Amino acid sequence: MNNPEEFEELVQQAKSGNENAFSHLYEYYLTPIFRFVYFRVRSQEDAEDLTQHVFLKAWSALPEFQEEGRSFSAWLYRIARNSTIDYWRKRKDIPLDPTSKTLHNKESKTENPARLAEKGDTARMIREALHILNEDQQTIIELKFIEELSNKEVAAVTGKSEGAIRQVQCRALKILRSHFQENNLS
Repeated sequence: MNNPEEFEELVQQAKSGNENAFSHLYEYYLTPIFRFVYFRVRSQEDAEDLTQHVFLKAWSALPEFQEEGRSFSAWLYRIARNSTIDYWRKRKDIPLDPTSKTLHNKESKTENPARLAEKGDTARMIREALHILNEDQQTIIELKFIEELSNKEVAAVTGKSEGAIRQVQCRALKILRSHFQENNLS
């Protein structure tokens, strides 16, 4: 999907019941939604199940989707966020598997092993640090910096104002900065 018009056309076709159009949206959003869910649940199997649940729920609710100030991606992330909240209401804490390669789209075959190991250590350190934040802070930092959504999109996903998003983001970054400095990780 190279341009917004093409994307909007796919959304409209999917809303009309076009399974092929929805499959293109699914392929486009599968990795980012999975990554978002995985950061929330920390289990590959559960993240895979929840991601499928998100897309099934999106498919069934798509005819009622109204853009009115929010994008399709914000709507999809909101479904994912709500699904992970429901998941945690039903579950006990599941430990993070730092060896999982689930969070990476592709592993570079040309990059040297030392650089890959360094990237893995950095990613693990960041994932662990995110868990010192509260739920809102984690969600906003993940959406902003991992999923690269705009403040407007994050606001649509979380139901908060853009000003509140900036405030929570600022507080969260201060907490992370302090954590990294206290642990000599900066």
